[in-house]
Amino acid sequence: MSRLVASKKKVGHAPFVCNHCLHPFSSKQVNDRHVPIRQRYPPQEVKYPDPKKPTKSVLEFRKYAARFRLPFYLVCDFELFLTPIDRNEDVDAIKATNVIDEHNVCGFACYRISEYPKYQTDPIIYSGPGVIDKFYEHVMRESQIISDILADDQDMYPLTDTQQADYDDMTTCGECGEDFTKSNHKVRHHDYVTFQYLFPACNNCKLTLKMPN
Repeated sequence: MSRLVASKKKVGHAPFVCNHCLHPFSSKQVNDRHVPIRQRYPPQEVKYPDPKKPTKSVLEFRKYAARFRLPFYLVCDFELFLTPIDRNEDVDAIKATNVIDEHNVCGFACYRISEYPKYQTDPIIYSGPGVIDKFYEHVMRESQIISDILADDQDMYPLTDTQQADYDDMTTCGECGEDFTKSNHKVRHHDYVTFQYLFPACNNCKLTLKMPN
């Protein structure tokens, strides 16, 4: 047992292990004092998942909403330079780590990425005073622009004959692959920016494949 848990406590010799809680001690005296106290309680045991509850015992991907591709995101980068700081030798003498430089932001670049070409922008580059203030102003302005785009909540465009035939023929969800049922029926999933039909989805997936706030 001491070899099994030796990595928990490096003492230069075999540790003394409590068989009730598997805690290693560096001395036999400490372990002997601990064991009578620990014996009042039941020993540790391994509890395996209940096979009758597959949602708790089977590891599988269930976060289908995480597969929803965001239509917009911002790529940002800061430029910084190091500046020496004033040091107090009396304080440095008693500290384990001494700071000698600090980072100062001197500029940033940021641009909007989107799968829709008309909404993608060129990088915005700024260098000068008040970098952080300028950065937040830019991000909040981008947030408002994106919000305005997504606030245009229109109905899905009518399906073409080919799209309607594809929808009618599908028997499984285009997102999770499960069969459609009466309790989880087939619905039309569409793009929330272009309002174009995408694929047939089950009602459960349709509720998760929605634009985040």
